[in-house]
Amino acid sequence: MLYAIHSLRFVFVTLIVLSHIIGRGFDFGGECGVAFFFILSGFVLSKAYGDNIREGRFSTRAFVGKQLLKFYPLHLLTMVLVLLMDTRIGIHIEWTKAIPSLLLVQSWIPDERVYFFANGPAWFLSDITFFYLAFSALFITLNRLSAKRLTILCLCVMVCYILFASVIPEEKVNTGLYIFPLTRIIDFAIGILLFRFYRSEEGEALKRWLKKRNSVECSLMEVAVVAVVVLTAFVYPHLSPRIRCAALFWIPISLSVCFFAMADKCGGAITRGLSSKAMISLGSISFEIYMLHTIVMRIVESVAMHTGKEICLQQPLKSVIILVLTIAISYPVKIFFVDKIYRKAANGRYIDKHQKK
Repeated sequence: MLYAIHSLRFVFVTLIVLSHIIGRGFDFGGECGVAFFFILSGFVLSKAYGDNIREGRFSTRAFVGKQLLKFYPLHLLTMVLVLLMDTRIGIHIEWTKAIPSLLLVQSWIPDERVYFFANGPAWFLSDITFFYLAFSALFITLNRLSAKRLTILCLCVMVCYILFASVIPEEKVNTGLYIFPLTRIIDFAIGILLFRFYRSEEGEALKRWLKKRNSVECSLMEVAVVAVVVLTAFVYPHLSPRIRCAALFWIPISLSVCFFAMADKCGGAITRGLSSKAMISLGSISFEIYMLHTIVMRIVESVAMHTGKEICLQQPLKSVIILVLTIAISYPVKIFFVDKIYRKAANGRYIDKHQKK
């Protein structure tokens, strides 16, 4: 396991949580976090299954079934909980809009009442399911092309993306560039390309060079990488939504994932901190935090309102309370619900013996 990038999951899911607590004032956190998880998915899946794909031992059906077992039960649970909460306070529910969410195709439908149905963050699962289905073919394509043909392909994709981003109506930017699977698969493909570089001769040479650096040098490089991400937060408000909703983060997030993967054994201060047991543990519940945090938000805000404490419950206290409660709930949910269901099904027909980690 690459401990540093595993722990970064917690850092970036925290940005997503804060973006939902703070609202429009911190959209950066959500958009940066989503880009990180899409790119990271392409990278870590390539690392885990790349050899199986190359050797013809990869089954898309078994792989997708395995991934669904990891997240679909919690998706159903959170959907039910939100719908029960909505019913309790008298919110009208359009039940037909539940069907796309149940089928994990909600992000293909350009209507926020559909892709944000019930537990809004679950739109991410619709995109990631599509990426899982396309993973094998995309991995083969991006790894078999020569450097010249790959460069031409990337340029063509970028031209098409720029043209699409320039003509899409501004009110549809969120739907078409931030949510839509066919545009966000670029992030996932970037992760696969990062792994191609990670395993290349140039990547191996860079890893050997990093291992020869001392702790101070590694720490300074880590700070520089983090500074690039922080810099995007400063330029973010001054850019068009067409750029900042996704494309802005391709370079800084790619740099972060690639560097911390390569420097995992180098021992810089930030890498050592990310490799601590506490951070690794927090990274392991990032998915549960993501799926549960909006429910915890609603509960905290409801309790504050009914106790007359809503005026006192301001930032950053509100953020700390919601984040701490979400973490506290996420651990038992992972252990006694998500992992328990997965273990029971681990020997079922969806788990291929060649794909077990």
